[in-house]
Amino acid sequence: MDEIDFSGIQQLLDEILGTGMDFQEIVERGMQGESFLFPGYLAGFIQDVFLEELLAQKQLWIHILILAVAAAVLLHFADVFQNRSVSHISFCMIYMILFLLLMVSFQNSMEIAEEVMGHMRDFMTVLAPAYFLAMTLSACTVSAGIYYEFILLLITALRWFTEVFVLPCTEVYILLVLVNHLSKEERLTRFAELAELLVEWGLKAVLAAVMGFHMIQGVISPAADAVRNTAVSQGLEMVPGVGDISSSVTDMLLGSAMLIKNGIGAAALTALILLCLIPLTKLAIIMAAYYVLAAVLQPVSDERITDCLSGMGNGVRLLLKTVFTMLVLFLLTIALATALTGP
Repeated sequence: MDEIDFSGIQQLLDEILGTGMDFQEIVERGMQGESFLFPGYLAGFIQDVFLEELLAQKQLWIHILILAVAAAVLLHFADVFQNRSVSHISFCMIYMILFLLLMVSFQNSMEIAEEVMGHMRDFMTVLAPAYFLAMTLSACTVSAGIYYEFILLLITALRWFTEVFVLPCTEVYILLVLVNHLSKEERLTRFAELAELLVEWGLKAVLAAVMGFHMIQGVISPAADAVRNTAVSQGLEMVPGVGDISSSVTDMLLGSAMLIKNGIGAAALTALILLCLIPLTKLAIIMAAYYVLAAVLQPVSDERITDCLSGMGNGVRLLLKTVFTMLVLFLLTIALATALTGP
C-alpha cells in the first residue's frame, strides 16, 4: 500500500471537490469491506444543488416568460394595428432578444458539460499509474499493460470525439432550432433532426465499441495472466524444502495486492460519481425547466416560441446524454478491468 502514491489523485480531488473526500481513506475502507456510501448525505447534497440551481436560473426563466407573453400579446391582438407587418416586426424583435438569451443560457450549459468532461479525463489520467501499478503487483501484468494503453487511448479518443464532433453538432442543432422557428415556415427541421441523430448514434457507437473491447479482452488477458501465475506457483512448489512455504507466501502477497487493486477500483468509481453528481444535476434541472416552460406557455404563447423552448430542452438533453455516456464509459472500464482481473 505504501508503494502506491495517491498524492496526485488527492490533489486533483481537492481542487475539484474541496477537502471533503480522502481518496486513500476510501481505499482502506473498501479493503476492509466497509461501506463508504451515504445515501442520506447524497440526498441532502442533491437537494441543496437543486435549490441553488433553481435560484440561479430564476431570473433567466422570468425573462423568457415575459418575452413569450409579450410575443403572444402582439400576435393575438394584431388586429389593433392598421398594418399587420408592425406586429410581425415586433415579434421578430422579441424573438431575437429571446434568441440571445437562449444562446447565452446554452453556452453556460456547454461550459458545464465541457468542465465536467475535462475533470473526468484529468481524474482518469492521474488514476491510471496508481491503479495499474496495483494491478501489476497482483500479478496481472498482461492485463495491466493492455488496459493501461486502452485507458490512455480512450481518454484521447473521447476528448477528440466530444470536442470535434459531439459538442459542435449539438451547437449546430441549437442554432438550427432557433433559426428554424424565426418564421412560420419551418425549413430547417430535417437538418436539426439529422444533427440530433448524428450525436445520439455517435454516442451509441462509442459505447458499443468500448463494450466490444472489454468483451474481447475479458476472454484473452485474464487467461494469459492465469497461465503465467500457475506456472510461477508450480515452479515454486517444485523447490525442495521451501516449495510449500514459498507458494503460500506468494498466494498471500498476491491476495493482498488484489485487495488493494479492488479497493482502488471501488474508490475510483465513487470519485467519478461524485465528480459528475453536481454537473449532471444542473443539466437535468436546466433541461427540465425548458420542457416545463414549453408546456406552460403552449396554451398562451405562439407555437414557434414553445417549439423553440422544447428544442432547447432537447439540446441540453444531448449535453446531459454526452456527459452521462462518458461517465458510463469510464465506470465500465474501471469496473470491468477490476472484475476481470479478480481472483
